[in-house]
Amino acid sequence: MSAVLLSGCVEEQEPVEDPSSQNELRIGLILWDTPVEVTKQFTAVEEYLGSELGMDVVTIKSTDYYAIIDAMEAGKLDIAFFGPFSAVISAERSGSEIIVAGGNADGNLETYNSYIITNRKSDITGIDYLVNNSLNISFAFVNPASTSGNLIPRGYLLSQGVDPDGDFKNTLFSGGHDNTIDAVLSGNIINSGAVSSSTYERYFEDDNSSENNIIIIWESDPIPTDPISVRRDMDPALKEKIKNAFLEMHEKSPETFQNFMDVREGHALYVEANNSDYAFIREMALSLGYI
Repeated sequence: MSAVLLSGCVEEQEPVEDPSSQNELRIGLILWDTPVEVTKQFTAVEEYLGSELGMDVVTIKSTDYYAIIDAMEAGKLDIAFFGPFSAVISAERSGSEIIVAGGNADGNLETYNSYIITNRKSDITGIDYLVNNSLNISFAFVNPASTSGNLIPRGYLLSQGVDPDGDFKNTLFSGGHDNTIDAVLSGNIINSGAVSSSTYERYFEDDNSSENNIIIIWESDPIPTDPISVRRDMDPALKEKIKNAFLEMHEKSPETFQNFMDVREGHALYVEANNSDYAFIREMALSLGYI
């Protein structure tokens, strides 16, 4: 098992010339914690996949959503752990295919939400205040390719007549959901921002004392959870083996699965999913000119 950390495009990996004869699985991972912590948290998953597939595993990690999207487009990844929006962008650019996503105990696709949060010490008491006083407010999105940290809240704000790029005092991308929460908590530069509900809940799970300083002033409709995609030209037999490895992980390697879920979305299992499950994300991305 090995890992590569990216800040931009991938130079270390070469495209697979014969998709039916590869012996190495190249995974793309968008970092949710520090590289050291993610490596610790993901090693057992690498080992499980390597054992199930009989392949060496190389994991390419990046804080940049687009670095992983670009790597998939360049044929330098076999699978990627995407967010819904980044999976849609990847499908548009490279034809990548969603195969599984997190599910609940009933076997249904899990969902999460986008939150707009604010510092309790600010004057922002609700979403109406934010909309009506946007010129006095500094706002943080997460990343241009983030679903709950950009696409969904941006679409909502535009529907309320607020242009996030021109109607806020300051607008920035924090680079991570945790970073947005940190910034709103400090209240020094940013007093409101968009984050995922799953990150918000995990952030305050161990120590919720500072949660009292945060107000959730808006919550989106349910969003289908983060999917896993494979490259367009993958050998069908290998694609099926990868899909089954994820679908069976909670039974074949429950400790590996549970430990991974403890630091991710906390799903009960993986379920089959496909690009059509994320059609409304694609429609919103089209309407906002992202794809």
